[in-house]
Formats: sequence, C-alpha cells, structure tokens
Amino acid sequence: MLEQPSRPSLWRRIIACAGALAIGAFVGSVTTVVHQNDADVLGITLPWGLLLGLVAITGFLVGLRIVTQDRIVVLFASLGVVTMIFVLSQKSPGGSVLVPNNLWGTIWAIAPALLATIVLVWPKLPQRPQTAGKSPAATH
Repeated sequence: MLEQPSRPSLWRRIIACAGALAIGAFVGSVTTVVHQNDADVLGITLPWGLLLGLVAITGFLVGLRIVTQDRIVVLFASLGVVTMIFVLSQKSPGGSVLVPNNLWGTIWAIAPALLATIVLVWPKLPQRPQTAGKSPAATH
C-alpha cells in the first residue's frame, strides 16, 4: 500500500520558495550573460550559449520539480529566472545591453518563459505500485 507523502510545513515551503527564487535569479543571470556566445563550425554558426542556457534552465526547473514535487517552489524559481532575464534585457545607464534585438535575443526573451510554463503545467504522472516480493525484472 502506498502512503501519501506528508506536505512540508508552511515555514519550510516559504524557505524553499525563497531559496528557489534566489537560485532562479542566479541561473537567469548567468545564462543571460552567456546566451549570445556562438561558434562557427564548418561554416555554420552554432549558438552554444543560447542552447546551453536553455538546457541549464530546463534542467534546473525539471530537477526542482522532481525533487520538491511542489509547483509553488518551481513557480518561484521560474519567476527568479524570468525576472532576471527581463531586468538584464533593459538598457543599462551606460547604454549597453546584454540581450540585443537580434534572433538569439528574441529567442532568449521568449523561450525560458515558455519552458518554465511547460514544466509548471506538466501533469504529475501516477506512481506505479510495487508488488511485494516481486522485482520489476521478474514481471516479464
């Protein structure tokens, strides 16, 4: 018989949300800074900064969702990521921008929010019940 995991206390959830927001802001900052890096391979420009940034954000959010099993914590992490991307997309007082108005910048402005939405709304898959005394390999 499967037992339902107990919900963490309110204070633990608040601390988890604050930590997720801070780490999400860090991930959003680092990936925004490197998202414009690219390399020419056989005459093709590969946006490795953009690709690795999207993989890092996806891995962070999916991993957090798997570990915490709490959409609210993942929502706060997503808010941290998207907020930092928005803040760093603004023109600085010196006139420089980290997210220029080009194809990679446009993708960067949209894709992390879209990925965060997908991770948040992805349904929770039901766990398979384990039968007593049988290993998964023995069921074939």
